[in-house]
Amino acid sequence: MNRIIHSAVAIVLVSAGAAGAQDATPPAATPAETAPAVPTAPPAPAAPGTAPDASQPAPAAPAPAQGSAERNAEVMGAIATLSPIIGDVQIVGPWAVDGRNGVWRTIMTQALGETKGSRFFFQQVEERDGKPTVVSSTEVTEIAEVDGAIVGYRADAPAEGQESNLTLFFDIVPMDGEISETYELFVAPGQPYRFGPASN
Repeated sequence: MNRIIHSAVAIVLVSAGAAGAQDATPPAATPAETAPAVPTAPPAPAAPGTAPDASQPAPAAPAPAQGSAERNAEVMGAIATLSPIIGDVQIVGPWAVDGRNGVWRTIMTQALGETKGSRFFFQQVEERDGKPTVVSSTEVTEIAEVDGAIVGYRADAPAEGQESNLTLFFDIVPMDGEISETYELFVAPGQPYRFGPASN
């Protein structure tokens, strides 16, 4: 009987010692806890045609060219102040005199709601300090007196050696007719213009 009790006490003590030894041993670390931190790779660029990632900052828009805002304001201001009676404006050819040069510009006005009474001007425009400047402006007064409607006009190529001269042909339909008649305007720098029915 005593032998059985001693054996039971010995088993209990051995079991208790084994349990204490297990509690004193720290748990083993997992591989994830012992592995060194791996740096995160940057995100791959988006494939062409895909929407950009909203979480990424958008690239900065390119700055507008210096002076473009001023040029745009100047153009818009000129258009806004252009009179409605101006029916046509054209650049019709170059001119050069005494080392200066520029372009011929034509302007035709037309009263709103009327088919006759057009007024026609030609101008010499020259660039000065980077800006176009009107050097001269002349009205062809005969056009306002023509009893008909101007349905179009066109520039003719100047003859060799007369590249600065300006020749325009006008198609004018008389008020009492249906077939247009051709008139000619000839301009040379520094000289009076000539206007009348075309000779050919």
